[in-house]
Amino acid sequence: MNENHEQPLDGLDAAILESVAELFDAMDPPPPTLDDGVLFALSLAALDAELATALEENLPALRAVDASPTDSITFTSSALQLMVRSTEDQDGGLRVDGWVTGGGLRVALYADRTAHWATSDAHGRLLWRSIPHGPIRFLLQPDDPEAKPVLTPVVEF
Repeated sequence: MNENHEQPLDGLDAAILESVAELFDAMDPPPPTLDDGVLFALSLAALDAELATALEENLPALRAVDASPTDSITFTSSALQLMVRSTEDQDGGLRVDGWVTGGGLRVALYADRTAHWATSDAHGRLLWRSIPHGPIRFLLQPDDPEAKPVLTPVVEF
């Protein structure tokens, strides 16, 4: 039996994957206006959203001798609260655990121009895995169609 599938990727594998990527780019490229359309939709949603604020006790110090990066923060709005905590995931990205006031709430984590959606369980728990390091923000979508979505400021983990 051939055990090559257990070997790490080599130069030939990388060349084959690059060829497949080039084939998809040539045969089915993303629309040229996709990035602008997504950014416009996000901006439009932000105009109609309530802006959450970070609780003061969670704000990192701007300048201190013994400052250390934060790994958790709590956002609050008039109707909702969201607490998130990040840890290193096994793949080198971030594991982001969240807790929101209310179960069944859809929450998007925006990172690197990508929306990662999760729905809170009955206890308000959320989980995102393999999130890239860098700036992120959250959009909380209430169940009530009359309620405004809640958008958090950008934070960096």
